[in-house]
Amino acid sequence: MGNRRGLRYCKFFRGLIASRRPEEIINIVERYEKELKNTESNYLDIVIRSEGTVSYSDIMTMPINTIQLLIERMNSRVEEINKANRGARR
Repeated sequence: MGNRRGLRYCKFFRGLIASRRPEEIINIVERYEKELKNTESNYLDIVIRSEGTVSYSDIMTMPINTIQLLIERMNSRVEEINKANRGARR
């Protein structure tokens, strides 16, 4: 199944690039590389914030919707901790 998904992405990018001029292709590749860097940075942030509880390889094997759920739960937990810390200071 993962192989099929990869083939779909290849077809998508071939179609995207085949209909473009060379300067547009350069912009597409640059945009893709920027998005890839942002995504990997976000994954590393998860590893750092989880203090190693979740590893990079764990994240790379998760489906995207699970990663999104993990981020939502981590953000909720951080908010709870911040509220508790503010309450303790008062």
